[in-house]
Amino acid sequence: MTQPAADLRPIAHAALSLTEPPYLKHYKRSRYRLWNGVALHASELPGAGFNFAAVLRPDAPSLDELLPVAREFFADADKGWGILVEGDAGHPMEAELRARGWRVDEDEPAYVLPDLPGRTPSVSEGVDGTPSLTLAIRLARTEADRRACHAVTGAAFNAPPDFAELFSPPGLFTDPGVGHLLGSVDGEDVAAVMFAVVGPTAVIAGTATLEAHRGKGYGAALVRAALAEAAARGCTSAALRSGPLSRPLYERLGFRYVCQHRTYAAPPG
Repeated sequence: MTQPAADLRPIAHAALSLTEPPYLKHYKRSRYRLWNGVALHASELPGAGFNFAAVLRPDAPSLDELLPVAREFFADADKGWGILVEGDAGHPMEAELRARGWRVDEDEPAYVLPDLPGRTPSVSEGVDGTPSLTLAIRLARTEADRRACHAVTGAAFNAPPDFAELFSPPGLFTDPGVGHLLGSVDGEDVAAVMFAVVGPTAVIAGTATLEAHRGKGYGAALVRAALAEAAARGCTSAALRSGPLSRPLYERLGFRYVCQHRTYAAPPG
């Protein structure tokens, strides 16, 4: 029997927002605090998407109770911070934020794969399980691999090189709780993905394919390989937040939409 989405929401909440992720410690000014059921995350990365207080429990403090704590915690978040809630779920915190004019900064669907695949895919498997003879997948281990990940993700997401360096510092590539995979075609790196081990759940992020190589199943093949690697490291489920273009890919792989993770940006001052 298929599990109801309501039963899977705690997996998404815990893995994506409420638990300290292994990668956080690699960023400058990184901090994590659990206060009255609210998880506060901060780092040098800019904006409310990376500096937020996750308010997901129904018995969470009110906005007036949270604000003094959050303002102190995010005092040096000079490019903004926010409060993350489950969107349109009737949480009183969202009602308070809307009433006071807080604007939505991010509104992302959260997906869960409740059971990781039991098999290990080949290094050249396509989106539908058929062979893709040109794609070779490897676990990024070297400094050259780190630079290749930066090049692929930067080009795929149209991000400046300095942001790629900021987002993926060197220690991230040797942390046993984090994995990066690269896919290459005829020796050219064309796709990349990252995962983090957060408790029993693999958090998938940064699935990227160069524009000229999209539509060939490379992203799906990399995610399958990442799930297999995460399972080998002890994960039993997976979770992610998806942009609109990637949703069909993840749904084909068995990920199920469970809720919206919506972040409201704190007003200036």
